[in-house]
Amino acid sequence: MNKTKIDARLLAVADLVSDGAYLADVGTDHAYLPLYLAERGKLSGAVASDIHKGPLESADKNIREAGFSDLIHTVLTDGLQGIEAYPVTDIVIAGMGGLMIRGILEKASAFKKNSPRFILQPMQHIPELRRYLGENGFSIQKETQALAEGKFYQILLCVYDGTVRSYTDAELLLGRYNMEHKKENKENFRRLCERQMDILREKIRGLEKGNHSAEKEKALYGAIAEELLDL
Repeated sequence: MNKTKIDARLLAVADLVSDGAYLADVGTDHAYLPLYLAERGKLSGAVASDIHKGPLESADKNIREAGFSDLIHTVLTDGLQGIEAYPVTDIVIAGMGGLMIRGILEKASAFKKNSPRFILQPMQHIPELRRYLGENGFSIQKETQALAEGKFYQILLCVYDGTVRSYTDAELLLGRYNMEHKKENKENFRRLCERQMDILREKIRGLEKGNHSAEKEKALYGAIAEELLDL
């Protein structure tokens, strides 16, 4: 039997799942992630959910053909609704916008008591997601990155501990964890900084063209430039 193949993005997500986890894969699509982990003996169980019937039927087919129907269950649901019935230890929410992930977490109060590990891979609105996590008692314990098909992805591992945290504008853009551990993965941190500087450069140009103040953006650009110089 051919083993499930996943790209560098999902591989980076998979690397953050704990050994022996009971996984909840939200928005599973074809169930590639739980299948990949199950084939390598990393799961004690899993529930794969999706809001759309078509992708879930595809997931069911893949799970059945791989022989993991007893290990991986599927649920047609919105976000984490109904998933609290499973003994989940690790929750993956990947491939969605940061605002959509925020919306799912806002309805995840049932999981806060058990303190599962949340592995989040937002496609955009990452600063907004970091702000939400800090303001709502989630501790970002690790961040990692992946480059897949020319696209740069960020993955956050967090747990709920109830402690409110505030972040600087630079930390919202780059991630406090990344800034504190930047010398451990210089290439990805440089790529992250340069990406944000490109975005800020365009924003500054647009503001100045419209005769608006860009002082805040320039200060943030300078702060990121200093982080790069310190590599």
